[in-house]
Amino acid sequence: MSLIRKILYTATAAMTLFIVAACGGGSGSSGDSTQNLGTNDGTQSSSGSLSGVVIDGYWQGAEVFMDFNGNFEHDENEPLVTTDAYGQYKFENLDNDSFGHPVVAKGTAGVTFDDGLGQYLTDNITMVSLDNDSMRVVSPFTSLHWYYMNNDNMTFEEARNKVMEEFGLPSHQAIFEDFVEKSYDNPSYQNMVDTSLRMGEYMGYYFSSDNSTNMREEMMNGFTYMHQNVGWDNFTDDNFQPGMGMMRDNFPINGMPGMGMSN
Repeated sequence: MSLIRKILYTATAAMTLFIVAACGGGSGSSGDSTQNLGTNDGTQSSSGSLSGVVIDGYWQGAEVFMDFNGNFEHDENEPLVTTDAYGQYKFENLDNDSFGHPVVAKGTAGVTFDDGLGQYLTDNITMVSLDNDSMRVVSPFTSLHWYYMNNDNMTFEEARNKVMEEFGLPSHQAIFEDFVEKSYDNPSYQNMVDTSLRMGEYMGYYFSSDNSTNMREEMMNGFTYMHQNVGWDNFTDDNFQPGMGMMRDNFPINGMPGMGMSN
């Protein structure tokens, strides 16, 4: 999304919030004064809601659900929402037990629009984010954070710091921030966006070739393969322009041809 579009959306949201506050917050709203309605803040509010954003670039039309049993598939008892044009999602009326579970986002080829690439996904991609008490950004980086915790038995902090060190991220909290929004005036975060787009594209490429019986196993296999056969440093290489299929072409999986993304 362009910077102007983002600014206009944020300004409109701020004006709406001001008007609602001036009018007393609507009928029966006096008890909701502590509710956080900030854009992309990913915070838990007093009303039992949880909001966040799905990004490598912003994903529009992705399914997002609370994964109570950790199987990476949406089950009937799990809350399900869809991201808006700005990659945002919000769960309402959650009980206290819901907040400790992973949030899973599923992007569907031909349905989910990746604003960072300016096109629809050409492969199905699944990403995950674990609870860190404040943010629920879902991205390739939060998915790798999940991988380190589950594959390498790292603590939450160890996995967070490992991701930061592997990719030279601006801070240890960067993976839990809306790094797309921060990239508008910070080159370090723009590099993070480019790396995220390369990772997302390759994750989709890998998932399309993996014949595992469940998504959790595919996620584990995918990051192991990317680490051992591609190397994290290549995902930070500016010579590989995101969205052009260059990562696929240079690092084909098991002899599969590069499947460059098209408009």
